[in-house]
Amino acid sequence: MRNKANKPMKKMLIIQACGIEGEVNECLNIKSQAELYGIEVNQIKPVSNDDLIKSLNCSQRYDFIYLSSHGNEESFGSEDGKIDFSWFDFGTELCSSDCMQEDCLVMLSCCRGGLNQVAYNLFYCCNKISYVIGPRQSLTPQDMLISFNILLFNVEIRKIDPIISCEKIKLGSDIRFVCFDRLEIETDVAYLYMCADLTEDEKKVAEEAKAEAEKHKYIPPELQNFNK
Repeated sequence: MRNKANKPMKKMLIIQACGIEGEVNECLNIKSQAELYGIEVNQIKPVSNDDLIKSLNCSQRYDFIYLSSHGNEESFGSEDGKIDFSWFDFGTELCSSDCMQEDCLVMLSCCRGGLNQVAYNLFYCCNKISYVIGPRQSLTPQDMLISFNILLFNVEIRKIDPIISCEKIKLGSDIRFVCFDRLEIETDVAYLYMCADLTEDEKKVAEEAKAEAEKHKYIPPELQNFNK
């Protein structure tokens, strides 16, 4: 599908995986806002880890991933406990499922989603993630809604860099969000220490996910016969 400017429409995946009061309205609001900006939205409500993995492996590629869930520095999950994913495992699933466009922006609508270790795990496991954005503290759905409204407006309508757009959340609401940029993080000493501390099994799992994603790597038609 193409927009009026004859450009491919951007796509957003909204993962409604929390189960608390107010989440439905939050996700519907983000969906309406994205569609107003010409973004095609697919909203899912997984009921288990397997269901979430199945939804990611749907032959769709997204420019935005919006995750609504409970969260902490190690993992995210649902109110009933039927979804329970470590950030590392989520990163490998995002990568191996090939569900993201290059330069994908991941928005974490979950408490502590803006912690360094969360972004570090996602970046390590998946090369297609360019930005990870989330709050430092615990927030309500109302807080999340307003914050991501500000972010999306500045990124999509004002065409402002995601890091600067994220800073405007605090200016407009006094809520602390952080935007991590892959290119900056990959040279960060703390990130390098985390990578060095991973077990051999973890490194193997991440490399396998990246190798699987590489099989589906998009090659422009004009370059497909270049090496033949």
